[in-house]
Amino acid sequence: MPLPPANEVLDEGDQLSWYDRCARPPIVECLGIDDMVLTYRSEHWIDPWHEDGVQYWDVGMHFKEDVGPGTSFGSIRICVADQHRVDNLVESFDNLSADLYRIGKTLYEPETGDLRDDLFDLLSLPGKTIIVDRVTIDHRLRGHGLGVYLSGLALDYLSHGAGVIALFPGPVERDSQTGYEQACANLGRAWSRIGFEPYNDGTWILDPGLTTLNDTLHRERERLQHHRWNVTFCAEERGPWPHSAISAITMPKSAPHPMPSPPVSRKPSAIRQDAISTASGDKA
Repeated sequence: MPLPPANEVLDEGDQLSWYDRCARPPIVECLGIDDMVLTYRSEHWIDPWHEDGVQYWDVGMHFKEDVGPGTSFGSIRICVADQHRVDNLVESFDNLSADLYRIGKTLYEPETGDLRDDLFDLLSLPGKTIIVDRVTIDHRLRGHGLGVYLSGLALDYLSHGAGVIALFPGPVERDSQTGYEQACANLGRAWSRIGFEPYNDGTWILDPGLTTLNDTLHRERERLQHHRWNVTFCAEERGPWPHSAISAITMPKSAPHPMPSPPVSRKPSAIRQDAISTASGDKA
C-alpha cells in the first residue's frame, strides 16, 4: 500500500481518506464534443455608483457528468461593453486592463468614446461590443481548434444585441521556438476559422449581424464531430490544469483537418435581412 508523503502529517481520519483515494483505480473515458459543457458566471452590482458599462463573463469548459458539469479543462473570459452606459468606454477599458485598453482604443475614439467611423461603416447593425479577453485550455487538448470552437459557441450565446466582436490574438503562453509575431499570426489563422478578420493595430473583428459565425460554427462542429479523446480521471485533484482530476489525455481517433473551405457567406442574418426589407418597403 502506498504511504503518504513524508512531509505530510495526517490524523487517523485523513489517513483513511488518503488511502481510499489512492486505492481507487483511475477511470478512462472516450469523450467527444457532445460530452462537454460550458458554464457561465457573471456579476451584476446593485450599487448605483458602480460602473456597469463593462461586464465580465467567465465561461468554464467542463466534461459533463450525469448531474451536470464535471471536471474543468479550460476557461474563457469575455467582456461585454455598452458605450451608452458609460461616459467614455475607452477610459473604462483603461481602468480595467492594458489588454482591453489596446483593443478599446482601436475600436473607439479615445477622446470621445465613440465608435470609429470606418468601423461603423463596416458593421451591419450598431450595438454592444464583445471582447474575447482570455482563453485557456489544457495543453493536451490544443492543436485541434477545440478552444476556438468552444469560444465561438460562447460568443454566439452572448451575442444578442452586439454590434461587433473583437479580440487581439496574442498568446497567453508559447514555446521557446516560436516568436511572438509568429504566435500571433498562428492564432489569427485559428480565429479566422470562425469568421474573425484583421481590422487594425493587431485587433481582429467579427460582425455578429452577419450569418458568418453561425455558418462557421456549423462547419467546425462537423469537423470536430468525430474527434475523440481518451481522458483519464484520477480520484485526487492533480495534473497540469488547476484543480483538475485529469491525469492523462490521449487522442485515439480524429478526423483529418479538411482542405481550406471556400469563403463563408457574408449574407445578412435574419434580423438584418428584416431591417433591410423594412427599409426597402419604406422607400417603395
